[in-house]
Amino acid sequence: MNIEELKDFVAVVRAGSFAAASEETGVPRSTLSKRVQMLEASFDLRLLERSTRKLRLTPDGELLLPRALQLTAEADELERLMRDRSVEPRGRLRVSVPMMLGQELLGELAASYTARWPETEINVVFTDRRSDLIEDGFDCAVRIGPLPDSDYVARPLAWSHTILVASPDVIAERTLPDEPESLLDWRTISFAPGGAPVPWLLENGDRRANLKPRSAITLGSLHAVREAAIAGGGIALIPALVAADALNQRALVQIMHRWQGPASGIFIVYPSRRHVSARLRAFIDLLESILAEILPRASGGLQSAAEND
Repeated sequence: MNIEELKDFVAVVRAGSFAAASEETGVPRSTLSKRVQMLEASFDLRLLERSTRKLRLTPDGELLLPRALQLTAEADELERLMRDRSVEPRGRLRVSVPMMLGQELLGELAASYTARWPETEINVVFTDRRSDLIEDGFDCAVRIGPLPDSDYVARPLAWSHTILVASPDVIAERTLPDEPESLLDWRTISFAPGGAPVPWLLENGDRRANLKPRSAITLGSLHAVREAAIAGGGIALIPALVAADALNQRALVQIMHRWQGPASGIFIVYPSRRHVSARLRAFIDLLESILAEILPRASGGLQSAAEND
């Protein structure tokens, strides 16, 4: 048995006759007949009952057909996959990303992407609305947090925590807190995207803390919260991804390492695993490589998806 014999068997069954299958596939009728006979010989089974008017599947043919359909479809997909591997990415890629992550990563990524593959264009839409990829014309979306059930492929890239950070000047003022409740006695900066500050949810193993700091500074942007923390405004709770560069440059210091916010997954979502274009695959690979560079700088606040499995 070989895959061409299976493909011809499927083609004949679908067309209803060798003559019709020959017209549809362009394969000579005699070749189709010979290949089906060879398939039957390899199994030592009769798969088709032939008559002058029509063909009919035998019970063995009916058993084989669904598996043959699956195997030939997988063979076609594998052929497309390997062919695309050798194809240079080209064309326009449209991506939906959350505002925070997009501001942090996608400028650098977009420049690297088009520099590496000059025949591509990339259009990144920054939105916290979960767009319908097909209806809104997106090739993929980057999403953070729990995902609703859908028919889309969702591939995990990393897991991110929120972490407690402050400038070196702030932590030099007095002894650092060792319990979450002690944070309420410090100057703090709160993230307030809708006007109301977001509570600080912290975890340390099985222990949990839910704090509502009375912050003198409340800001509607995580990047503004980071900048205020760098400027000495107080302790802040921000995603490790947002803090990574400042931590690496020692502009911020992570405190109370054992207490972090709950992990949130970072996912790449796209409509179908059946055919991933070369330009989409290149984007996914580049995004993974950029995240991998950032992860060690986050002082434990980020983990690769594989480490969390």
